[in-house]
Amino acid sequence: MSLRTSRTRYLFAAAATLVALISAGGAATAQTISTQAMSTHGGQSTPSHTVWRGDFDANSAAWTVQTDGTAADWRGWRLTERDAWFAAATPAGVGCDPDQDAPLDPRCFLDQRNQFSRSRGVIAVADNGIAAAKGATVDAANPVTTTLASPGVPVSGQRELELVFSSHYRQAHKAVGRVTVSFDGGAETEILRYSAARISANGGGDVISGQEVVKVEVPNRAKTAVFRFGYTSNRPQLFWAVDDVVVRTPLAPLSGKAKATTLQVFSDVQGEGLPYLDGALDLLHREAPKAEAMLLAGDVISGPKENNQEQQVQEYNEVSSIFADQKHLPTLLPAIGNHDVRSSVLTRKQQVDNFVAFANKWGAKISKPYYEKVVGGVPIIVLGAEGTGTDPKQQDISDEQVAFLAQRLAYWSAQRKQVVVMGHNPFAWTVSGTYGEFYGNGPRVEQLEQIIGRYPNVIFLSGHSHWSPTRRDWSARVRTTGGDLDGFTAINTGGLAMEFGPSPDNPWDEDSMTDRPESPSALTMAVYPDRTVVRAFDVLTGEQINEVEVANPLYRG
Repeated sequence: MSLRTSRTRYLFAAAATLVALISAGGAATAQTISTQAMSTHGGQSTPSHTVWRGDFDANSAAWTVQTDGTAADWRGWRLTERDAWFAAATPAGVGCDPDQDAPLDPRCFLDQRNQFSRSRGVIAVADNGIAAAKGATVDAANPVTTTLASPGVPVSGQRELELVFSSHYRQAHKAVGRVTVSFDGGAETEILRYSAARISANGGGDVISGQEVVKVEVPNRAKTAVFRFGYTSNRPQLFWAVDDVVVRTPLAPLSGKAKATTLQVFSDVQGEGLPYLDGALDLLHREAPKAEAMLLAGDVISGPKENNQEQQVQEYNEVSSIFADQKHLPTLLPAIGNHDVRSSVLTRKQQVDNFVAFANKWGAKISKPYYEKVVGGVPIIVLGAEGTGTDPKQQDISDEQVAFLAQRLAYWSAQRKQVVVMGHNPFAWTVSGTYGEFYGNGPRVEQLEQIIGRYPNVIFLSGHSHWSPTRRDWSARVRTTGGDLDGFTAINTGGLAMEFGPSPDNPWDEDSMTDRPESPSALTMAVYPDRTVVRAFDVLTGEQINEVEVANPLYRG
């Protein structure tokens, strides 16, 4: 029986009495911010690495669109709510409810539009498929050529910048996407190209929920830069969508003398991952031999619903026996997962007690599933269901846990520290797969996310999804309504148990990746004062499969 037959997802909940902890306000606007401009976190002023934000949500007028040819609905770049884009792509008169219309008509599958996990709110879209469906003629004689242009971005005094944006692109035949920059009204210089050619930035294929980081050299005495997103296609299909455009200063190269606190990370052992656990621990020791802690982002055990006390403890013992074979095991800091509390025979409290006992056997020294540890100067906050029988609407997360999170994030931000927050479940519309219907956040979950969203120095680690870190959106910068304008960083830890991906039968669902070998994964984290470097590895091959460098915007050297 599959370990994923139960899709129960406990949600982090915030108490209504603490809603006031969340800052009120609307979406951020496009604005210019000096690299030394100040923003307030925890009552103190801190420098920002952001030069300009080209957000589409509240300042669409800052951008201009020019489209050649006949005007038509959806022909050329269009600024639209993300969900309105999905609705426009859903075919009229076709049943797309998987519970009522199975098997679904192939036209229900949206050509992967809905897999733009990192998108939120208003986005920019050039979509020939919808344009043709709305009556536009798109062919060799009537190609679409459209350009989305930023306002002038102040660049005085800069030598090098980075253009960063979220990108969701399907490669149509002969379609070309180009990003250019021009300084002070001068000629355009191409800095990124998507096309069918392998040498293009997209490798000739699709870019699914990606983030592009493009280096931009600034000429001497240049005062302003204009960035243009150009799209040309002569086929009535597919699209390019863009969100979260930012211009920032790059981090300086790491000094050879820089010292980091290193951490080992993995998740979702869940029974089926046991054959990979020993190899994962060997890999983590090889890549981070001086790690000061090992983070396990939930689902230590499989936790079948029929498990009694003896059976559940035995599952923990199976994991412990593999740990015991390791000669160099750092302190374990685990988060509780939904599989750790799945038994219908045991009470939630019994299962939480079993989890805590396992954690303490390997050095955690905790008394409950939410806690804080400081490892090598790095604050690590772990969240999770408590098993205390609280109001079901709070999903087993007490008022005290929410108050704890808010207070500790405020404290560490005042210390200008990068903070690692870990919970088993990811937030909706963040990392890979979280576009799925089963990741929908309730009001209390959104409140918890908004608390984290106030702090751009937070790195939030989650498991649960089993989606591979090979995907472009394994990490994402997440902005919340009323939160910090730079958002927090969310990272998907993958999993040791079976890998999941998009469902072949339902565009809003997921399924196990049975069409190819599984790819168990593990991560290392190197936390420096000014940045954290996270690397993802394939446990079977030992190869690095992804990497992200996350700046600490509160750091002052």
